[in-house]
Amino acid sequence: MNTLLYVVTLAYLLVTLYLGYRGWKTTKDSEGYMVAGRKIHPYIMAMSYGATFISTSAIVGFGGTAALFGMGLLWLTLLNIFVGIFLAFIVYGKRTRKMGHNLGAMTFP
Repeated sequence: MNTLLYVVTLAYLLVTLYLGYRGWKTTKDSEGYMVAGRKIHPYIMAMSYGATFISTSAIVGFGGTAALFGMGLLWLTLLNIFVGIFLAFIVYGKRTRKMGHNLGAMTFP
């Protein structure tokens, strides 16, 4: 079992080092690092935005609130995730991208 753990850990570290080196060699400026040179696929950008939104506000925050007030409050988490993501992607997605591109923003405007 320990040998398998060492092999998996070493493989993970090697892959991480390789990807880091490859990213370092292909990144030319701060725009390339911060917003992937503005050449990232919209689906990947949407997933990144969704993960950022969900990670702290919906899961950590509402999980603690549900622990305090009971599991019946978890419906609010699901509602927040689905409605929030729908609004973020469908309603505000194009406008946010256009505004960020026009402003030359490196983060969400």
